[in-house]
Amino acid sequence: MPNIILFEQKFSYIINHKFIRSLTLRLKSPHSFVVSCPHLTPDFVVAKFIQDHSSWIVKNASHLKASSRLYSLNSLPILDQNYKIFISKTARDSLVIFKDEQKIYANTTSFSDSHLKTLFDKKLRPLALSLIKNELSQLSQKYGFQYHHVTVRNTVSRYGSCSRSGNLNFNWQIIFFPPEIFRHILLHELTHLKIKNHSLTFWHQLAIYDPHCGANRLWLKKEGNKTMIFSLTK
Repeated sequence: MPNIILFEQKFSYIINHKFIRSLTLRLKSPHSFVVSCPHLTPDFVVAKFIQDHSSWIVKNASHLKASSRLYSLNSLPILDQNYKIFISKTARDSLVIFKDEQKIYANTTSFSDSHLKTLFDKKLRPLALSLIKNELSQLSQKYGFQYHHVTVRNTVSRYGSCSRSGNLNFNWQIIFFPPEIFRHILLHELTHLKIKNHSLTFWHQLAIYDPHCGANRLWLKKEGNKTMIFSLTK
């Protein structure tokens, strides 16, 4: 595994060649990352990609907790509820969420972080979409917003986005944030339905919907990336 020095910090990294069209970057730990790139991508292109994203790597790696293995998780905060997690090794993968009991039972064929990440992501992402849609519906009824499609992904470059056509996209891991922060992110993108930029008018309007806008923005800057459970991607 090769090493590289970025802003006087040492990182190890892996290059994965895949059948994809563009290069992507994923943090593995506070000191390592993975670059995925199309087959036949020249080494100098990968090197330039890493250098171009060196600030992003250093900034977000510093926010990552030393990787605690997923199989050691015994609880998971989802908005205002704390779900107990029970992980067992079995011959077949499955994950069941009991909302009323606030429990998650995961049966897995492997305890590796990558395998568990895939299992949890597959089941928790639909739950996140449901929670986000429900809250968006309530906020829209309260403030008169109108939007089109809602999607969720797992990127850290933005917690949310709003397209010009009124489609909303969110990082699904915002369900691990406190409820007031979760609501702040949704209101931020809903406000963009009416004001497409980040002008003073936008921030004044958002502050009407979210009186604690300033404190919530500060929390996101300090704690947002550290609260993510799964790997960050660029």
